[in-house]
Amino acid sequence: MRARLTVEAGDCQPAVIDLSPDQPATLGRSRDNTLVLKDELASRLHAKVFFEDGRWHLRDFGLNGTRLDGVKVAGAVELPDGGAVKIGEVVLRFAANPRPTPPPGGLTPADDTRTAHPSGRSHHGQTKVHPVPPDRSPGDPPPEVSASQLRMDELTALCKFMTASVGARTPHDLIALALRAILLQTTAKHAGYLSVDPDDPTPKVVMPEAAAVDARLSRRLTQQAYQTGKTVWLAPDLTAAHPPTDSLSAFADAICIPLAAGGGPFAALHVYRSGRAFLERDVRFIEAVAGFLAHGLEVHRHRRTLEAENSRLRTHTPAGDDIIGGSAAIIHLRQQILKAAPQSYTVLVNGESGAGKELVALAVHRNSKRAGGPLVVVNCAAISPNLLEAELFGYKKGAFTGADRDQPGLFQQADDGTLFLDEVGELSPECQAKLLRVIEGKPFRPVGSTAEVKVDVRIVAATHRDLDKEVKAGRFRQDLCFRMKVIQVRVPPLREHPEDVPELAAFFLAKVSAECRRNFRLTPAAMRKLQDFWWPGNVRQLRAVIESAAVMSEADALDADAFPLGGLSDPGSIAVPAADAPPSLDMDAIETWAIRRALKQTGGNVSHAAKLLGMSRDTLHTKLKKKGITRGAADASVTDTVGTD
Repeated sequence: MRARLTVEAGDCQPAVIDLSPDQPATLGRSRDNTLVLKDELASRLHAKVFFEDGRWHLRDFGLNGTRLDGVKVAGAVELPDGGAVKIGEVVLRFAANPRPTPPPGGLTPADDTRTAHPSGRSHHGQTKVHPVPPDRSPGDPPPEVSASQLRMDELTALCKFMTASVGARTPHDLIALALRAILLQTTAKHAGYLSVDPDDPTPKVVMPEAAAVDARLSRRLTQQAYQTGKTVWLAPDLTAAHPPTDSLSAFADAICIPLAAGGGPFAALHVYRSGRAFLERDVRFIEAVAGFLAHGLEVHRHRRTLEAENSRLRTHTPAGDDIIGGSAAIIHLRQQILKAAPQSYTVLVNGESGAGKELVALAVHRNSKRAGGPLVVVNCAAISPNLLEAELFGYKKGAFTGADRDQPGLFQQADDGTLFLDEVGELSPECQAKLLRVIEGKPFRPVGSTAEVKVDVRIVAATHRDLDKEVKAGRFRQDLCFRMKVIQVRVPPLREHPEDVPELAAFFLAKVSAECRRNFRLTPAAMRKLQDFWWPGNVRQLRAVIESAAVMSEADALDADAFPLGGLSDPGSIAVPAADAPPSLDMDAIETWAIRRALKQTGGNVSHAAKLLGMSRDTLHTKLKKKGITRGAADASVTDTVGTD
């Protein structure tokens, strides 16, 4: 005998339930019930509606009682057709043999899946179509669920979820909204989001939050959903095909749906229920939420990519998007990049300031498997050590003065992409320890947070320092140094490939010509002068010199005298005689030689020497103190003092 309970007043989910003679319906505040009552006077298990001896009955278990047509129920009573059941402020109307009412979209009575048993057969003996189409090929996303397949209460819940998801700021917030919507609508016990990475079976989000520590999501179901690209429904009559596991032994039913958008599955959605199995309408609702969630996460990923690229272009504008030059040194550099890019290991880029380390990092990212993800750039030397941890790992509202909102860190912004740590040698010991944990694949805690965050980020670091010497000096962790130097790429200074100067100069001159709307060109004498110069500031200095000469010149033809590089009295020059060169290619020795040479040329004037070297006065003072160099170096023999610090 068919029957139906319809909500007429109060707050409960779902609004309508169709009753099955062989499956009692429970009413109460607990989410395990068939009808969840959101009323303070409702007990966790308040009442039960069941079919016995050819009649429908109501049994009361609640502490505050149940009323049938205004009369308090004692024990079990028969439910009359049209009877009103009241629990607190909730009023339910019972209808025996109700007239089938097709939901929006014109479904026929045979399509009313609420009366269907999970086995796939209705209680009238008619075979029902399984909600998971068997003809879906592996890798296909969850099927699109049309509005005609959802009932009024499910459409309302789906619309609420979609409306709230518009304001979700992070993927975590979007996932949490989806899981809460599923729990409220289906009265499931647990819902979780699980990465499909076989080396990372830990769920990123599990709801309800109180159960997140103890809840386990089935790795077997995840692998099956990932391999087939189909919804896996562990209904009671399918246990022969899906034997229970330890993680599922406490549940009556489970659903696992792969999430895919723009490619293969990237995650799985798990929903578990206790007490009774899911119905077909539950599966359709969960698939509708899963489809919207998958596309929403893809939108968030593309948005992070665009935001990171926009930030990089605004704050770090490289000389060009391609590495320019055809010398043997540049060809070897390109070969190193192509070998390193496809790998997932950390890359350490070594090179002098201005040599193009960021261009190398950009090339590694664009040729990697993460090219579709964001590239986030951070200069570790440009951020205060006190704020660097908060910038890298994020912070929660109220973590410190001025933290008026939650802020995801650069690691979270670079999730599924690449994080470029420029001048990584400037990191504080505390940040070095935390960075090592992230590189090892372990989660981290944002500042002021009690919850851990796990991200999937590839690290590309750059430094002009010798990290081995920094380790010996106690300024850099040895274990972090080992992790950083898995793949090393050296960017040659411009003086090692002067044959590329004409191509670089032509590139920069074309850019400044377009900006100034003029047609600048270099005379042969000017080109020879540029090629003969030592370029301590590398490509960055070459660009600055060309832009300065072009802007200040009244003629379009730039001659040698437009580039004041050779005069020793000019603080902006550092012409190097062939006989007076550094004795070795050791980076620290070259830096020491350059500082002493600059001091000698400027007569010990630190400000002019700093300008000559292309660094700030404070930076030069720090290096002088570190290397033990005094202004008297101007009177000492340069060749005799190299490497003596």
